This record gives sequence, structure tokens and C-alpha cells, in this order.
Amino acid sequence: MEDARAQIELYSLHLRAGHSVPDTTLSPAERQRAATFRSREAARSFVAGRLLCRSVLSRATGCAPQSVAIALSPEGRPYLPDHPDIDFNLSRTADIVALAVSRNGRVGLDIEQPGRLDEAEIRHLAPLVLSHEEADWLRQFSTSQRPAVFLALWAGKEAVLKCHGRGLLDDPRPIATGMPRTIQGIQSHTHNLRDGSQIHRGLEPRFIWAVTIENPVTVPAWQHQDDTACLIRTHE
Repeated sequence: MEDARAQIELYSLHLRAGHSVPDTTLSPAERQRAATFRSREAARSFVAGRLLCRSVLSRATGCAPQSVAIALSPEGRPYLPDHPDIDFNLSRTADIVALAVSRNGRVGLDIEQPGRLDEAEIRHLAPLVLSHEEADWLRQFSTSQRPAVFLALWAGKEAVLKCHGRGLLDDPRPIATGMPRTIQGIQSHTHNLRDGSQIHRGLEPRFIWAVTIENPVTVPAWQHQDDTACLIRTHE
């Protein structure tokens, strides 16, 4: 029987317009960091990410949400110094924060909002992100399909780089994440990388996603939350 601890868990939290996000579980340093954001929406997204993170990781570690020690690597990647057997990764769009938690090695997660790029933006970004082979493959799709396909490729590469720990500090072009043959292929796609890690891609109602796992596992269904209050009540 497969060990349940060898799986990863995927969570998302939808930030509804006009709703504030409580910062009661955040550390003083996290509250201070949230106060430095110039944009109110960026600050709210950061606080929501930490709220989701602490709520989920408290169950994984057995600690109260406020007591979960979260440190940053020199590259800025959050990790749990007291629980090296647990890895996690966060990603955000305009109104979604998402979290991947792994007990089976390192994990990297990226989510992207469908429709956030137009054709001109894709033409500008493609040479910076895609290999020549991927760029040729992208041009085979229609103009209406190209944004979703490009974001699926983008998400896959960023998930790989985040799993490795440096994110977009490294060049994404050499990262080959596999190319689904059809537009339907981005809705559910798995690719084994040369280093032994595995990437899963998919499409949820509100976002395109990709997750990279150091050691191959079966990816479970997403667990979606639409209310921050439920994260608070869980620990009361």
C-alpha cells in the first residue's frame, strides 16, 4: 500500500472582493512585511497566503498556527527549519492564493490567471521564457488558444524553478516541461523530468496550475476554500 505521507496536498483560497483578511495568526515579522506593500491588494494577498500556509502547516506539524516557525532561504524561499521532512510552496494570482505541501521531498507550485496576457504580451515574453522548440510549438495553436497554452508552459517552468529553490533567478528557457499535443492536454498533463522529478499540470475553474515534485507521487484533488473565516475557526 502506498504511504499516504508520500503524497502532496494542494490548497487554494479565493479572496472575495471587499473582504478583509485577518492577520491574527501571522508573526510580528510577517505583519511588518505586509505593512511595507504599497498596494493594498498585494498586502491582502500576502496576508492571505500566510494565513492559508499557517492554517495548513499547523495541522501538518501539530503546532498552533502562530507557533509555526517559517524561515527564508538566501533566495527568499520559505521553509520550515524545525520540520525538514515537510516542504511547501505558495503561489498567487489576483484573487487566489495556493499552497502545496509535501512530505516526499521538495515541491514547487505556480498558478496563473487565464486571460491575463494578450497576444502582444505573449510575443514579448515568449523569447524570454520559451525554447525555440516550444515557441514553434506554441505558434501551431490559434490566437484564441495561445494565451492558455503559453501560461501552462510558463507555470510548468516556474514550478520547476521554485522546486529547485531559485525561482526565476534562473533562466527558464532550458527547462523542458513537456508539451501537451492539444489544448485539452493542458487540463491534465504529467511529465517526468530528466532529473527524476515530476511535473503535473492542470486547469481549475479559476486558474491554470503546475506543481513539480522532487520524487514522483500521485497528485490529489485540490481542496478549495472560499472563506478565510473557516481557516480561523479550524483552530479555535
